[in-house]
Amino acid sequence: MKEVLLDVGELGWSFYLSAHIRWLRSQKKPIPSVMVLPGREALYRGLANSILTVPDCAFKDFKMEQQNRFTFMNVGGQRLREYFEKHLPWDHYISRTQPFDCHLWHKVYVGQMLFRPYVPKMVWQGIRKNEIHVFPRCRKSKYFSPRNLSISFYIDLLSRLCDEFKDCIIYTMGTKSGAYDINIDKENYMNFLDQTSIESLLSGAPLVRCAIGSQSAPLKLMLLQKVPSFMIGHEKKRHTETENWLKTKVGFYEIGKNEYNNFYSPDCIDKIVEFIKK
Repeated sequence: MKEVLLDVGELGWSFYLSAHIRWLRSQKKPIPSVMVLPGREALYRGLANSILTVPDCAFKDFKMEQQNRFTFMNVGGQRLREYFEKHLPWDHYISRTQPFDCHLWHKVYVGQMLFRPYVPKMVWQGIRKNEIHVFPRCRKSKYFSPRNLSISFYIDLLSRLCDEFKDCIIYTMGTKSGAYDINIDKENYMNFLDQTSIESLLSGAPLVRCAIGSQSAPLKLMLLQKVPSFMIGHEKKRHTETENWLKTKVGFYEIGKNEYNNFYSPDCIDKIVEFIKK
């Protein structure tokens, strides 16, 4: 029987799963396969034994916008195993050791993770780092929306970046379902929403001078790709030290846990500009 790890939860937790498989490979231990949401294949390329895609019916049977760590809100690991095993080849099974509770994974994977940059299928060609990527996160669900910064902050930030760094192209990255759809009249601005994928982020990373946004998985991915990044959020040590696994250059503007929705700070924009110029 062939073991399968399941990746259907929050994107940030995919990094732990792929790092665990990379560690298994480095130790010459048996390598599991993975079942992943569409688009996450790039995180397991060259690592997993094989990559399976989550069946379409799962998008109807689970509320995908309520992802929570390795699972969904109010959905236990046993239910996930039973559900997805029905959609595996007969000789595959969902791992009995994979933790779905956020507290248990510490006991299972600590000391068994190896973080490295991901290898893209291709690299966008360019002669220098002349892109700045802004991730204007805007989640719609009641559970995640308290972590959205205001659209006015992002509009002023983008305008300032376009004026300060005329030799750079300023991109907004993300999906229209999970980010602000912003359009400003600047020659060096591009709205890249709905053209953004994990693969495109990996491919374009070598051209990125700086990535900017609230603390979130895409910024952690940029740090893993060694892209200098600036985050805004309430967990500074976690994102600049504990989970900055490759010690990439990072700036952080700390705010209160309940201050995201009413956050607007010219001082923060000044510090972002200063960070990029350094």
